Amino acid sequence: MLLNVIIVVAIAVAFVLCVRSLAKGGGSCSSCAQEATCPAHAGGAKTCPVAKDMVAKADAALTSTGKRK
Repeated sequence: MLLNVIIVVAIAVAFVLCVRSLAKGGGSCSSCAQEATCPAHAGGAKTCPVAKDMVAKADAALTSTGKRK
């Protein structure tokens, strides 16, 4: 019986923490390592310059090897 109560309490705490995290939000930059110095995050822009740069470099690498047309 005690084990059941402990399990239910642990699940309830995890649920509350998840809901709190979702409510707190933070936007799409919340887990980015560049968040503190990112001009898009500070200005509220919708695009991430780090992600754009990463995609551009990957696209260039695929194009230069002839794997993408």
